Amino acid sequence: MTEGVPPFHVHPGHVFEGFELSEGEALLLARCGCGAVLDVAEARFAACPDRGGSDAGCPRCGGSGRVVDHAALLWRRQNVP
Repeated sequence: MTEGVPPFHVHPGHVFEGFELSEGEALLLARCGCGAVLDVAEARFAACPDRGGSDAGCPRCGGSGRVVDHAALLWRRQNVP
């Protein structure tokens, strides 16, 4: 894993909605509860530390064998629909 930059920006008084992978898994989007995209980062993945993709029921990777490498994400502001 590598070092990233400070976390994404948030809207004061809003709840954080979650993360979303864009089509083709090229970008990871951080979304606000209001629906706005807060920031984006190039998607970075690491091997699943639990089951390595051998189990479709794995709660971390769902059988893909990879998980988002949060420490490697480089967040930036960007207008994404």
